[in-house]
Amino acid sequence: MLGLLALIVVAATFLNWLQLIERVAIPRNRRGWFASFLAGGTLGAVAISTGGFFNVLFGIPAALVGFVFPALRLQSTQQPNRPAVAVGDPMMTFVAPDEHGHDFDLSNLTGKPYLLKFFRGHW
Repeated sequence: MLGLLALIVVAATFLNWLQLIERVAIPRNRRGWFASFLAGGTLGAVAISTGGFFNVLFGIPAALVGFVFPALRLQSTQQPNRPAVAVGDPMMTFVAPDEHGHDFDLSNLTGKPYLLKFFRGHW
């Protein structure tokens, strides 16, 4: 039972993390997620040490994910940075081709209300 609990904790934390990535909403303070991963990994290690087929079966993946994910993040040298444009900041001017191939200059819209949408190509 302990191995299954460890796997549930790690899987729930991992799925929540994936949802945050999908919504681009990962908070700057990630201590709670790392504590949850480490708690699940610790439960998995304890389950492995107690023995039993199911404890070992569920405890191994829980311990691996629970310990490896935070270790990889601590090893990473990537630093969070401020995006070039944030919500509420003035838009940077640019010139780009429009749908007809003509140059579109954003500075021509200065002082006028507008809605600017970007579409990512799927090629």
